Amino acid sequence: MLRKIFVVALLLRWSYALLMFALMGDAGLESVDSLTYLPDGHDFAAQIASGSLSGWQWLGPLKYTMPLSQWLFGLAALVFGSAETLGYVMLQGVFDAGTCLLVYGIARTLNKSYAAPAGFAAAFNPTQIVLSGLALTDTPFVFFCALFLFAAVRWLYFPTWRWAALLGIALGAAALARVLPEPFAAVLFIFLLTTQFIRGLLTRRLVAQLVGSVVVFSLSVAPLLVRNVSQFGSWSLSPESGIYFALWVTPWVQQAADGTPWWQGHDEMQHRVDDRYPTPAADLFEQSRRYQAVAREELVALGIVPMAKAWLTGLAINLGAPGVILSPIISKLPRTGFYGTAGGSPLDKIKNFLFHSDNSTYAWILLAGIAGVIVVRAIQIVGVAALFGDSGQISVIVLFALWMAYVLAVDGPMATPKYRLPIEPPLMVLAGAGLSVLFRRRRFAER
Repeated sequence: MLRKIFVVALLLRWSYALLMFALMGDAGLESVDSLTYLPDGHDFAAQIASGSLSGWQWLGPLKYTMPLSQWLFGLAALVFGSAETLGYVMLQGVFDAGTCLLVYGIARTLNKSYAAPAGFAAAFNPTQIVLSGLALTDTPFVFFCALFLFAAVRWLYFPTWRWAALLGIALGAAALARVLPEPFAAVLFIFLLTTQFIRGLLTRRLVAQLVGSVVVFSLSVAPLLVRNVSQFGSWSLSPESGIYFALWVTPWVQQAADGTPWWQGHDEMQHRVDDRYPTPAADLFEQSRRYQAVAREELVALGIVPMAKAWLTGLAINLGAPGVILSPIISKLPRTGFYGTAGGSPLDKIKNFLFHSDNSTYAWILLAGIAGVIVVRAIQIVGVAALFGDSGQISVIVLFALWMAYVLAVDGPMATPKYRLPIEPPLMVLAGAGLSVLFRRRRFAER
């Protein structure tokens, strides 16, 4: 079964990527962020080939790409040369097929009948397929997220050094791909410790295993943290948080408060930073602190109600938008984008985007995709009910809920299914549980 899931998943992803490449060339495999990642990877590969890298330089240039992602883009440039875009995307197909196997493994740990439906649900998941066909950092990152969720679930049921070590390695790799899991690691370790305590199973051996997992995770991110502290005086793994909150999150909150279009709020925030700090920052961490200061002041001034509206709108869009709209052949259809759509409120903006689009083809694809997402969410609700029906699986439900709530809270009002990708593995496990229940009911009804 594992081989079938892997082969099906890989063929779907490679076929999609090759189709996009045949229709659009490299443009069919790229988004806006790709135009930063790919040149950086090419430069990094050139430095490796010339033998000029030394010391901290092996962690990649001080930009917004984390080391593991930088290494993967560099590897693609070294191996595939001028075909690096297609080569990287084909490599991503392998990663995502592996994610499908991990979804299978998580589901099988819960209930053997959930495993195959969950694995194939992930294999046919449009969000995973489309994003694995774009040269971004998301797909390898989600593989390591699925890996640490798999290790955590296995440790909850079978607490051994093997799963504790894998948990630390997977968490460290995920954090080196994107900074998102780093704050969640503390929550995860506390949750695992507390769960075993409540179960009455906590022993010195289990505590030692979790301590060992923490050590492995810490050692994984230590080189990056040491570089940032020694060279820039920052205890952060990445300098991206300032720009994220100032230029992305705050404009959405402002729009929720007074209807200011997102692009206008984006420009206004940039002008405020430039006016307050006319002298260029010494480094990206200092620049991040400047953006954070301006964003913090603006968010406090806007208040809690617009923030809640913006986050709830982002939550609805992230969970409800179909991943197929991210495909370049669809996303590049001439139209007014969501950010540029007029609307006096977030609800008006969504309504205008869905039902008053200036491109009917895009609108029909979007609406059909939303209908599909609604069906999948209904199946996943059946899966949640199935897990709740088994008291032994409550801890896994809580683990999934913590991870999904954390991701959606951090992503905030970012309105795109791209930011849903890290929670797709648990969602696919829930889909597998729901499908298993529905299959059993159908077989029973046919008797």
